[in-house]
Amino acid sequence: MYNRILVPVDGSDHSRRALETAANLIHNLKNMPNLAVLHVNPSISINEPPVGVDLEEHIREEGEKILAPATASLAKLGIDFETYTKTGDPASVICKTAEEQHADLIIMGSRGIGLMSELLIGSVSHSVVQHAHCPVMIVR
Repeated sequence: MYNRILVPVDGSDHSRRALETAANLIHNLKNMPNLAVLHVNPSISINEPPVGVDLEEHIREEGEKILAPATASLAKLGIDFETYTKTGDPASVICKTAEEQHADLIIMGSRGIGLMSELLIGSVSHSVVQHAHCPVMIVR
């Protein structure tokens, strides 16, 4: 049924529950699909680079910090997985990564955390549902 599942994570409770849902699904399927965990650092447009700050290093560290709880929980459950960190428009990167990874299913939270999340509630998940090449399961 499913051979590869993609779960985007951003550190929110919604993405944590999506990852738990994916783990439960994997344990209940006979073929034990592969799991890909993705964190997308949103693109930041800066007119003047900050002096004395390695922005790329800071973004990389943030991605590792967000992926750490996900990798720890999956390791405890004994699930094989791969992690990816990418930068760009989250919805576009999620859809593109799903295609590149030949994902059969995307499992994601209904909303995440991020800049202006109160104004854009659910905009990433909504866009992924509209543009993904495979089914998308939204977890509340």
